Amino acid sequence: MSWVLSTGMACPLGLGRELSLSAWQRLRTGDRESESALVPNDRWPTEGFPRSDAGLVRGFNARKQLPDRKATKLMSRESQLAVYAAVEAAAGGALAGVPPERSGAFATAGYEVSSLSESEAMLAASRREGDPTKLSLSRLFGEGRDSYNPLSPLKTLPNMPLFHATSTLGLSGPHLSLGSSPASGLVALGEASDALAEGECDRALVLGSDCQLEEFRAQLLVEAKIIPRLAPAEGAVALVLGGDPASSEKIPAGPRARLIAWDSGQQSPGADEDLPAEIYSDLIERSGQPDLVFSYLWGLPEANEPERALLRELGARVLCTRPMLGWMGAAHGLLDIALAVAEIESGQARRVLVAARGLLGDIAAVMLEAADPT
Repeated sequence: MSWVLSTGMACPLGLGRELSLSAWQRLRTGDRESESALVPNDRWPTEGFPRSDAGLVRGFNARKQLPDRKATKLMSRESQLAVYAAVEAAAGGALAGVPPERSGAFATAGYEVSSLSESEAMLAASRREGDPTKLSLSRLFGEGRDSYNPLSPLKTLPNMPLFHATSTLGLSGPHLSLGSSPASGLVALGEASDALAEGECDRALVLGSDCQLEEFRAQLLVEAKIIPRLAPAEGAVALVLGGDPASSEKIPAGPRARLIAWDSGQQSPGADEDLPAEIYSDLIERSGQPDLVFSYLWGLPEANEPERALLRELGARVLCTRPMLGWMGAAHGLLDIALAVAEIESGQARRVLVAARGLLGDIAAVMLEAADPT
């Protein structure tokens, strides 16, 4: 069992935890069918795409809002958002007084690609003389290579958000970087909780970040028939977990959310077994019936209807953030966790089930519960 001590957020709801949760409450109490945090996509031209809106993090300026201005040159947009969320989560003192080697970090992130402009410049310089429709390998490794920023591949590695966040905060405890699925974020959370229970660390930073606002990746979502129903989005969420919140005097006392159970699995296409039902039943048997569920509903009818039927059997209120906020990939599972924590801390729910699923059939679920650490 572990406690969520603090959160940090940079998402389409707002920049920072307070703005994000304030916007979330407005959406929760308003007309959720017509209201959303989506805005026109100004990151790249949207002609030819099924929709022109997106979930953008507005008001973010890495050079002004991150601690190390020079380091931002080495970060992708996803890493910049991750560092912002991690710094905010640590700002409340949740990591204070804990030795760096006893502070773990567990993360999930998207797989960014090199920017389109850099790739175009490299290819333009690599075209064969006399036949611009073909590439010359000699020019590719000469003029083409010289026109390409050698730091770009470092920005796109999936463990770079975790590296930049832990370097900024000075954490040197156990590290784990997982895949790019929303379910991976919940697995990272569960692994962090287990590491605390086993005494591997005293505090754990759990980080999820992704940026779907890149033309190459957005095109993949178009081909997967997701973008017509869900807009591409970006975001980062950080949580600090602790096994014994009462031991940290700098953290305000009072009701908090605690993680009481988690489970995960992989379901192959066309499999007969109902893996979500098995996972939900397992969590309910171990921890009790939820009164609120954050579901992974995609906006795809063929995926939604079986999930809705399963959730109706739980008899709980169901919320799905994707239609309102867009598709944030690896960050979305932990965003739902952060919002579930807010629901618990505000007294709106006592026990919350958060489920997330990836495109390849991976699924994870976490049960959170309200409790008073004192």
